[in-house]
Amino acid sequence: MALHKKLKTFSAAMLMATTSSLAFAENDIFPLVVETDSNFTSIEIRDDAVFVIPPDNKPFSMSSKKGAKTFTISEKKLVFEQLTRGDALFDVYVKSKNKVLGLSICKGSQTSYSQVKSAEGKHKNDVDEMDYCENAALVLQLH
Repeated sequence: MALHKKLKTFSAAMLMATTSSLAFAENDIFPLVVETDSNFTSIEIRDDAVFVIPPDNKPFSMSSKKGAKTFTISEKKLVFEQLTRGDALFDVYVKSKNKVLGLSICKGSQTSYSQVKSAEGKHKNDVDEMDYCENAALVLQLH
């Protein structure tokens, strides 16, 4: 009996989680463009937003002059590595109920840059600091 009750509680929790994730509307999905010349780029979401697959079969574009080595993406973190330093550009999508996105943007070296752009704004990490990471707030929608 106790196991049946636990399974029932677990099922209810899963249903609530699924329902709450479906509460996002299509207009809560925002395209971002990532541009970098770094051999390593990491972008981590710091708030309740998540990375998602492109909606309605929108295209995913990626170009890398020096060759992409790895591209890993989860709900909260994206990691992109190139064979060597060189220009790269790719699209990602985020789902957020907020109009401002909190990010941590990391790059591979002091002299490189990593930039994230939305339709409303951009943030470029080109700081000359030893840890190569920077917290950012990116405007997704002005109104």
